[in-house]
Amino acid sequence: MSFSGEMAKLQEIVNRLDSGEMSLEESLALFEKGVALVNSCRKFLDKTQQKVTLISMDSSDNEGTSWDPLGEGPENEKKG
Repeated sequence: MSFSGEMAKLQEIVNRLDSGEMSLEESLALFEKGVALVNSCRKFLDKTQQKVTLISMDSSDNEGTSWDPLGEGPENEKKG
């Protein structure tokens, strides 16, 4: 399953759990599936972050540059 597919399935599980219309046993089974999906998504994001770091490496940065999508890292802080 793709990352987007897993996220959609996770959202479906959250919505079903929020409805409160299931038995405790059904809720627990869905919760377990949700935790497995979260772990799978986290693993995908970790691998993706590593890939972005490798891609962003240049000759002056032998360790790579961490990806900061919000631009909130120390290298982006305002000086002055």
